[in-house]
Amino acid sequence: MEPTGTQDSTLHISTTPTTTGMFESKMPSAVAFLVAILLFLLPFAEVRCNGTALANNTGVGIATGSDWKELVTKNMFGDSGDTETRDKGEYTTSHDPNAFAIAALALGVIGLIVALFSVARKSNINFYIGLLAAASLVAMLIDLRSKAKSDRPLNSSDLDVSGAMKITVDGTASYYIAVILFIVAGILTLLRSKPKTR
Repeated sequence: MEPTGTQDSTLHISTTPTTTGMFESKMPSAVAFLVAILLFLLPFAEVRCNGTALANNTGVGIATGSDWKELVTKNMFGDSGDTETRDKGEYTTSHDPNAFAIAALALGVIGLIVALFSVARKSNINFYIGLLAAASLVAMLIDLRSKAKSDRPLNSSDLDVSGAMKITVDGTASYYIAVILFIVAGILTLLRSKPKTR
């Protein structure tokens, strides 16, 4: 009977799991935040007239209030027309910094720092940071669309187009990818903070 008891206890110790999953690492969340922040350097929004892009601005440019860059398009004869008389495709009017873009960028930086230096796996603060950053970007686009109808910097008169044409502001692919990455970063943090099941 004694040998049987010794064998059972030995088998019980050897079956203890030692592997860790991918989501238990802090790197996936940190990478998602980092890529989302880098996307702010790319065009984030476009001013469109009846579906045609007339100007765009980067995420950093929207946050800092930089001028919108005009997308100069040539006609069928290779002539750019009246657009050549403007300041190399840039608007000369000043724009106020967008508070929502600033908030999204700041939250992204905070989320990256927390993801890199946080040692507490049970903390899910980055889940809320990621969701708030994504919500801020959504609010930014809504704010830009409302200004396209009321603010002079985005009025049709500044774009030399007929007032009857529809002027809208749409997000670019970089914008939508950044929104998704912020949400993914938050979800990855939530998965990492879940207790392990044995």
